[in-house]
Amino acid sequence: MKTKIKSKNGPKLIHLNRRRAIHERCLNCSSWHPKEVSNCGFDECPLHPFRTGRGKQGSKARGKAIREYCAWCMNGHKGEVKKCPSGDCPLFIFRKGGIDWVVEPAYFKKFTRIEGIFLKKASGNR
Repeated sequence: MKTKIKSKNGPKLIHLNRRRAIHERCLNCSSWHPKEVSNCGFDECPLHPFRTGRGKQGSKARGKAIREYCAWCMNGHKGEVKKCPSGDCPLFIFRKGGIDWVVEPAYFKKFTRIEGIFLKKASGNR
């Protein structure tokens, strides 16, 4: 599923699965320094074991880690996760366990070809 997320150079539209979403969130947390993701010392983070995308990782374990992280982000209030205002977070569409297909916020809309051209010009990528 193509999703608009926050990146180093502004918003970007990428295909996300749980593994990629976790990696993108870890990059965001480390100010987009890939080496910092590998050297992350925050062992208490539910995403920590999945940050590099290597090793034995089950999709159910990744989904559980995402739900735990979202609950942690909402100060432990699991009921507030469904009201999350952070639409540009890569974990947003996975916060309820599955992919949130029904409620797709306006900021996740897919770009038309013309909008994509203007975004590329605005970011300096040609």
